[in-house]
Amino acid sequence: MSDELERLEDLQDDIHDAHGVWGANELAEACAAAAAVPTFGGDAGELGMIADYCDAVAQSVEQALDAVEPLRRAGISEVWAGDTHVSANEALTAVADDMFRALTAFRAVGAQVRQHAEQVQTEPDDRADAAQLAQIAATVGAMSWGEVPNLAYEGEVMRGQHAAAIARIDSRVDRHVAMRNAAEDFATALHEIETQARTGRLSDSPLSAVDEVVIAGAGWTRTMVPKTPVLTPAMDRRAAEALAAMSDEDRERITGLLAAALSPEHRAYLLKVLAAGYPVAGVAGFDQLIAGHGDDPEWLRQHLSPLSPDVENPTPGVQPNEFGGAEWQQGQLPTCVASSTVTARAQLDPLYALQLTTGGHPGDPQFDNPGAFADRLRDEQVRVYDDGRSWGQKTLHRDGMTDEQSEAIANEEIAPSLGVRYEDVETRSAESRASVLPRIESAVDEGRPVPLSVDEGREGHQLMVIGHSGHQLQIYNPWGYTYWVTERDFTDGRLDGIDPDVPREPTAVRLPAAAR
Repeated sequence: MSDELERLEDLQDDIHDAHGVWGANELAEACAAAAAVPTFGGDAGELGMIADYCDAVAQSVEQALDAVEPLRRAGISEVWAGDTHVSANEALTAVADDMFRALTAFRAVGAQVRQHAEQVQTEPDDRADAAQLAQIAATVGAMSWGEVPNLAYEGEVMRGQHAAAIARIDSRVDRHVAMRNAAEDFATALHEIETQARTGRLSDSPLSAVDEVVIAGAGWTRTMVPKTPVLTPAMDRRAAEALAAMSDEDRERITGLLAAALSPEHRAYLLKVLAAGYPVAGVAGFDQLIAGHGDDPEWLRQHLSPLSPDVENPTPGVQPNEFGGAEWQQGQLPTCVASSTVTARAQLDPLYALQLTTGGHPGDPQFDNPGAFADRLRDEQVRVYDDGRSWGQKTLHRDGMTDEQSEAIANEEIAPSLGVRYEDVETRSAESRASVLPRIESAVDEGRPVPLSVDEGREGHQLMVIGHSGHQLQIYNPWGYTYWVTERDFTDGRLDGIDPDVPREPTAVRLPAAAR
């Protein structure tokens, strides 16, 4: 599609410029070449059938959901199911939520396919324009001998054919641009639907299907402002792989911990610790710390998840990231690289987050309070900052960290929880940012944060890309908040729309490059 459009746009310039007695041959050649550019193809009828099928499936899912909802509302909690003793009502709720996501997805896919079919329906018009250009090429070509006009040349005919050629090539270019945009929007929409409608399953884990559905969907809420699940797709896979690789003894111990958990969120956080790379003993120790709050999802979220990606319903403006009123922020110190890294690690590693929010003493007011949290957060930021800087920087009192140092601490602090390694990639031009954007979006869709350097003049700063929705990126600023920017703002270097003090231009990112 892009090659064909680029060819048509080049020929559009040639056709516009080919006029007058000496332009007949040039116009004929350009029109013939434009007529030979293939149309974009597609079968609107077939797409319509696919859309109808999606609508039919959605209707079937809706009927099944209607049958399940009364049971879910009535509650059947006295019964348990699965390996981890989830209540039947938890299982029913999780299955109903999966069905609701599937219903929403099939409806959305049907609508997107039908919308795409509308653009495909213009393909016959494009073929007709191509045929007209071929006819113009024959008519005008008969009025010249190569570069030289012949006795058949007629000025009035030439002017009419030139005007007709301009209309036809402009129409083809406009239609191909629209088709390209429609294809990009279609691909983006389907990706978003896939991301948001992710079925709650820990694929290939040794747990039962009902356990997988309940745990993987924990944290997601079917509300006006839905929350994302505790486990990201990458965590799903890491937890499933860890469970599958365990000895029978370790798996039995983990299953016992999950069975004794007080809520789906409690179970999900246990598996999130496992996904972060901790052994069974580490998961058990974490469980002892949070067991008294396992039935309180909001307590768990506050203490274990500093960031709240809202990819299903992006919220405009600045969204503070707080623990009891104290912000996850760097304060007055030049520790943006270290601070954003610490927060990103806390989002991936619940045991690390718990140490920061409670000092390892959850529920103890002497430790579990906003002031003590702020002190621990500052100390941890300074630790990462000091450990990551060179002797020369410290001796000469040069503030900040380089992109290479950011890459190093990302690999030390974040990567172990993900099973990947980070690599620094420069993005000092709009072209390089556009090129790297799909990799950024793919990473955060999987649940892998992306450190982002921004500069303006002599001012430098590090942000963290943590989410993606449609044509927007969600960014954590270690000044204590998250916000959304458009893809265009990212590629054009305009990240200061919410806060003018943020340096504008993205100059480098650290991308998760390879599993290890």
